Amino acid sequence: MRLRSVVGSVVTMAVVNLACGSGPEAAPSETRIAWADSLQSAQAKAASERKLVMIEFYASWCGWCKKLESRTLADERVVRALAAVVPVRLDAERGGRGDADRMRVRGFPVIVFLTADGREVGRISGYLDAEHFLNELSSILGRQ
Repeated sequence: MRLRSVVGSVVTMAVVNLACGSGPEAAPSETRIAWADSLQSAQAKAASERKLVMIEFYASWCGWCKKLESRTLADERVVRALAAVVPVRLDAERGGRGDADRMRVRGFPVIVFLTADGREVGRISGYLDAEHFLNELSSILGRQ
């Protein structure tokens, strides 16, 4: 009887972990994206290079954020395409909280595209696989 309870608990935890996106496949990975140190430095660089700023708002507990990072933003095609923007990552619950509030970020992940002077030109809300992300990115880049 006790073994059944233990097995049931283990299965329940596995299901919860998968549903929350915290299984092994959701672990963050390092990408080759050259992330700016701050929104201000990203805007300065974007102004000098005549590019858009791409802000990835995330939360440390967010499973979909980790999946976006480990799959979509690690995809070679995405890494190459992001050379057209100046990317910056902001933790919306820590150092990036003020910017997230100002830009009305209500869920995670959210990627906001700005001109160097701070005008929003597009956003991607939620997780997208690489193919769909590239389609959205292409559409947003076409708006500048």
